[in-house]
Amino acid sequence: MTSDIFIEKAFAGKPLDHCLVIDAHGHIGCEDASFPFVNPSLDRIVASMDRMGIDLFCVSSLMSIYGDAGRGNREVEEAVAEYPGRFFGYMCADIGYPERIIPEMERSLAGGVRGVKVWSRGARPGLGYDHPNYQPVFEFAHAHSLPVLAHTWGGELDELKPSIERFGNINWMLAHTASADKPKYIQFAREYGNVYLELALSSCLRGLVEELVSAGLVDKTIWGSDATFIGASQQIGRVLFAQIPPDDKEKILGLNARRALRLPVAPRKNSVS
Repeated sequence: MTSDIFIEKAFAGKPLDHCLVIDAHGHIGCEDASFPFVNPSLDRIVASMDRMGIDLFCVSSLMSIYGDAGRGNREVEEAVAEYPGRFFGYMCADIGYPERIIPEMERSLAGGVRGVKVWSRGARPGLGYDHPNYQPVFEFAHAHSLPVLAHTWGGELDELKPSIERFGNINWMLAHTASADKPKYIQFAREYGNVYLELALSSCLRGLVEELVSAGLVDKTIWGSDATFIGASQQIGRVLFAQIPPDDKEKILGLNARRALRLPVAPRKNSVS
């Protein structure tokens, strides 16, 4: 392969300051975590982003996904306000309490949060994405053109299919692509124009990025790290060292997410049009 600025910068330990980089999947806070985090404060997260050249970090609160959406969403709002342009917020809903869903989402939207995160196997196990309680969440996202990052582990794709088909104004980002049933992820991305494949996965399947590009999905693939559960520096290496052209890496690392998130302008680097 010819000269690749991404590989060169990675070996030199330099930030990716030549292109837009968006981490589309992450978390703040450490509520009810089953293992310790190393200083997950906002200033340390931003310092880590700067070392790698990550412009925008898209986050939900661990407090939210573990069952307290109100407190967690406020945590996300505070991050968005404290570091303008560095955090993109995902709101969560307490799915087990349907009467709380719309008021909390309206409040969070007014607070500057512009995305939705759902995790059907989180705080309320057993309520799959096809449960009626999820319908107001997706209806709200559809009405306000909000992207939805959906935790998936293979089996949830069938639960999501009716809503993907019904709510065409949502850009759906399927988290943890190829965690199980890899062909189905590829099928969904090919079949639905509003479906994107997000890469965060601790098992780091060898050759996955190359396979998605070969499948014609370079414009539908989005990088995310799942930090602070997983180190962003480890996850970004899957794209930096992938055997694909540099132009494809630029799409996966930022340009595709900018489109999926419906960001009006590049978050930070003026050199990106």
